[in-house]
Amino acid sequence: MRRFVRERVLGAALAVGLTVAAPAAVGAQTGPRPPVTISRCSGGITSVELVEIASYDVTLRNTTPVTADRVGLSARYGRHEKRATFDLMGPFPPGVDVSRHLRRTVNGGLFAYRSDQNDCFIDYVHFTNGAFWRRTP
Repeated sequence: MRRFVRERVLGAALAVGLTVAAPAAVGAQTGPRPPVTISRCSGGITSVELVEIASYDVTLRNTTPVTADRVGLSARYGRHEKRATFDLMGPFPPGVDVSRHLRRTVNGGLFAYRSDQNDCFIDYVHFTNGAFWRRTP
């Protein structure tokens, strides 16, 4: 029994170590500072017949030396910390601004607004070499 518990703890520690070590290998940081930055996040929410539609224009830049192939982004809106989440597929080459128009239906309601600068966040980044970064809550 003792050997089994030791192996499970060691296995879990190795898995956590690989998750944390992988981003460092590509120059990405774990925690609150994402390896992809947002220089523009304009747009907002429109409401049509109790359906809220999130529509944003974003510009992203990969600050690492490795190409990212997937980026998770969220935009905060409303009074109750609602978030419109987007899963962007790459490539996101190093040091290049990438602009995208994002649109999706979110929770229904009557909320609507538009702004040139919104609270947008990078939630996760996946790199072509298999490493990844995830925002800490």
